[in-house]
Amino acid sequence: MIEMLFQYLHVAEKQFCVRNMYSVMSLYDTVLNTLVDAKESHAAIELFRNMKLHDVPASAATYNIMIDCCSVIRCFKSGSALLSMMLRDGFCPEACTYTALMKIVLADEDFDGAYDLLDQSMSQGIEPDAVLFNTILKAAHCKGRIDIIELCIERMHREKIQPDPETCSCVLSSYLNRGFLSTAIEALRVLSLRMISEDESVLQECKSEFEGLVHSEDSDAEVHIIEIFKDSREHIAAALLNLRWCAIAGYELSWSPEESPWTKRLSSQSLFFRRKG
Repeated sequence: MIEMLFQYLHVAEKQFCVRNMYSVMSLYDTVLNTLVDAKESHAAIELFRNMKLHDVPASAATYNIMIDCCSVIRCFKSGSALLSMMLRDGFCPEACTYTALMKIVLADEDFDGAYDLLDQSMSQGIEPDAVLFNTILKAAHCKGRIDIIELCIERMHREKIQPDPETCSCVLSSYLNRGFLSTAIEALRVLSLRMISEDESVLQECKSEFEGLVHSEDSDAEVHIIEIFKDSREHIAAALLNLRWCAIAGYELSWSPEESPWTKRLSSQSLFFRRKG
C-alpha cells in the first residue's frame, strides 16, 4: 500500500509541480496524514525531509501532522523543534498542536510537563477545549491518578471549559475502578450539569424545562431525550441521559453544581496546591 501511495504521489507531482504549488503542498499533506494515521512514522519523516530538500513549502497542516507523528514515535525533542520551525514560518499553533505534544510527555507520566504545555498554549492566545483537557484526563485515568483527574477537572471549571461525554466517561470510570461509587455518581451529576451550561441561571432555566423528563416514569422518556440529538444539542441530550441514569439509580439530584460537596472539595484542593506551588 505504501509503495502504491508513493507511486501516485510521484505521478501527481509531475502534473502539479509546474502549475500549482498550492496543489503540491496539499498533496504532500494528504500523503503525510495517511502515513501518520497508518503509523508509518519513518516513511512520513522521510517524505517530510524530501519536502524540505526540494524546497516544497510546508503549511500549518504539515507541521501539525508531523508533530502528531512525533507523538507516535514519542520524541518530544523533535516535536519541539517542529513547533519552533512552525513559528519561524509564521504559522500559529493550534489546540491540536499542543494536544499532540501533550501525548508525548504524558506517555512518560510527565503531568507537570503537560500542564506547562497547557499554560504555554494559553499564553499564545489558544483557547483550550475539552479535547486538550481530555488528553490529560485519559492519561491520568490509565495510571489511576485520581489526584491529577480532580485537579484537571477543577482547572477546566475555572477556565469555563465545558466537559463533554468523554470527560464524564473518564472521570466516572476512574472513580468506579477505585470502588468510589457515590463519588462517581456525584461527579457524573456535576459534570453532566456543566455539559448543559456553566451558568447557574441557565441551569435553573433548564431545570424547569427538563427536570420532569429526567424523573419521568414514562417508558418513552429516553426516546424524548434522544430526540434532542436531532436539534444539534448532542451534549445536552447526553447530559440528560446521564442525569436520568443517576435518578433511576436512586440518587437525589440537585441542579446547583456549586452546592455539591464534591465540587467544594475539588475547589479547596486546587487552592491548596496553588498555594503550595
